[in-house]
Amino acid sequence: MKEFDENEAVALMTAALPEERRNSDAAFEVLDLIYDYYDENGDLDIDCGDDDDDEPDIDGMVAYIARFMKKNSEVAFTAEELAAMVRAEIEYENSLF
Repeated sequence: MKEFDENEAVALMTAALPEERRNSDAAFEVLDLIYDYYDENGDLDIDCGDDDDDEPDIDGMVAYIARFMKKNSEVAFTAEELAAMVRAEIEYENSLF
């Protein structure tokens, strides 16, 4: 199994955006917020007996990230842009297995 590489994740996340909207610093911020969301929702807890392949709550993640970025970031992504970045990050995670 390949190890998670933040730089690869961010490259894929920014590639999901139109070229004029690509900002790797903001993508790193979004990546951090994705993991904050996972942490707050218990999605980082390892449960060896859990065979449940629940789909990630992309809408919930986007809402969480948008709320934080609205208050704390100079970059403003649309909900569609955030969703594209979240999906790209999830696809990258899934590619590691």
